[in-house]
Parts: sequence; C-alpha cells; structure tokens
Amino acid sequence: MSWLKLTVGVSRESADAVGELLSELGAAAVTLTSAPGGQGGEEVLLEPLPGEHPLWRDIVLEALLPPDAAIAAVRGAVEGAGGRLLDAAFLAEDDWSSRWRAHAVRASFGDRLWLMPRDEPFEAPPGTDPVVLRLDPGLAFGSGSHPTTRLCLAGLAALDLRGCRVLDYGCGSGVLGVAAALLGAAAVVAVDHDPQALLATRDNAAYNHIDESRLVAVLPEELAPAGVSPEPGRIGGTFDVVVANILANPLVELAPELTARARPDGGRLMLSGLLAEQAETICRAYSEVEFEAPVREAEWIRLDGRRRF
Repeated sequence: MSWLKLTVGVSRESADAVGELLSELGAAAVTLTSAPGGQGGEEVLLEPLPGEHPLWRDIVLEALLPPDAAIAAVRGAVEGAGGRLLDAAFLAEDDWSSRWRAHAVRASFGDRLWLMPRDEPFEAPPGTDPVVLRLDPGLAFGSGSHPTTRLCLAGLAALDLRGCRVLDYGCGSGVLGVAAALLGAAAVVAVDHDPQALLATRDNAAYNHIDESRLVAVLPEELAPAGVSPEPGRIGGTFDVVVANILANPLVELAPELTARARPDGGRLMLSGLLAEQAETICRAYSEVEFEAPVREAEWIRLDGRRRF
C-alpha cells in the first residue's frame, strides 16, 4: 500500500491542534519534528523518523494519509488551523519500513533488557541473561531512538514487574507495553487512538511471543471509566504501573484519567515525553501523585511517582 506523506510547517502553539486535525482527517501516523535550519540545537518533540536528526524551534509535522485523500481539502483545513503545507509526496510502505530498519536501535537498559531489530543475531554479554525485545514499529511511532523512550525502557527495566498489571497509554509501536510483558508483567493493556499503533503493538507482541491473554491493545473508548464496573467488551480496573510517554499538554489533560487508573494504595505512574522545564506543570496537574526527582537525559525527563490515595 502507498501513502500520501504530507509535510506541514506549524508553530509550537499550533502543533498539537494541527496534529489532532490530521488524525481526524484520516492520518494513519503523525509525528512532530523540527524544521531543518531551526535554532536551539538538536531537540525532538516526538519519535523522529528513522535517520532524521531534526532541529527544534521551527516545527515540522509529518503525516501519512491514504493515497486518495483530497489534498486541496486537507490544505484548506491545515491552513485554517494555523499550519502551512510544505510538501506532499506518495510514499510506499516498504520505503518507510526500509528507512527505519537501516537505522534500527540496538541498545541495552541495565543488565535486564536489550532492544534489537527483528531477525538480527544477538549474543548476550558474558555473565548476563537479559530479556531481548525485538521491534518493528510498522507505521506507528516508538522506535526506541528517542531519549524519552529510552528513559521509560530504563525505568521499566529497573522495576520488579512480576505479577503486575501495567497500562501503556499512548502505546505507539507497543515498545513499552511489550517490554513490560517481557519483564514479567502479568497483564498489559496498551492504549492508543491510532489503529495503526494498535496493529503494530499486536504484531510486536506476537513476534516476541507475548500471548493475547497477557497483552491487549485497545482504543481509549474501550476502557471503562475509572472506578466503574466495566460493561461487556470493555476493560476496567486499576493498574500497578501506568506509563505514558506522550507530550506535556496531553499529559495535563489526561491527569484525572491516568491518576484514577493507578492503584489507589501506591500505584506507580511513569510519565515522559517531557522537557525539563515542564516538570512543575505536570506535578501540579497530578496533585494526587507524589513524584520523585526527575530522571534526565539531555533536556528530556521522566517523572516517576506513586498515587497517594
């Protein structure tokens, strides 16, 4: 299948709104990077496309839409939301996949977890017996290349997840949810609004021999409201660990939801996709959570906390 790849220039203020608009218009995948020639050093808002090292202040949004999408209508909607269409080109699915595989991540997280491409030989370092997560992100984002993904993988690898129930909210490729299952979680619920992300998550789980009884990937509306007995076909209950590697604004909006999903008597929350200066805003939004000091890589952070009550 081919895709229509749109490249859209946006301001920092309009980036979230334009991204949500493109998703509503049928985009299978949306990512925010920054425009070449921007100012302020190498920073990335979300997972960069494979092989790209974008700069920061002038933001570029890239989206994959069905090939029959009406470009004129999309252009008008994007411009109405404050964006500017920079380029439109057809992209074969194999082209995207091959770009990612050429720059696939090979990394370790402590002694317990390795991230490797599929079908690549792996020999454990002497004296170690790590879990090996083999990944193909498909058309979802979550390649493991971004600092916030690495921070979350390291955080999960440091926990004893045996017997735990884990929620991966905004799962993308499923890298965090699959890692949690491989590290011993009894049950993982992976949530994303993007159907392509759910497909990638299920595929990566199956490839890593994670049974459907241990990891399910669902749309947000398939979760029952927190604290309410679920109707048939919906998932309810609280979780021992809630992990969300998304942007600051969605994390603030989701604060009541994600807090309620954590087990009341000390359930863990692991939040990332955050710049260091956004920590205070997040801590205010999650007033029922007692956070530890941020864990940092470059300008990016991970916030770990426990629900107080």
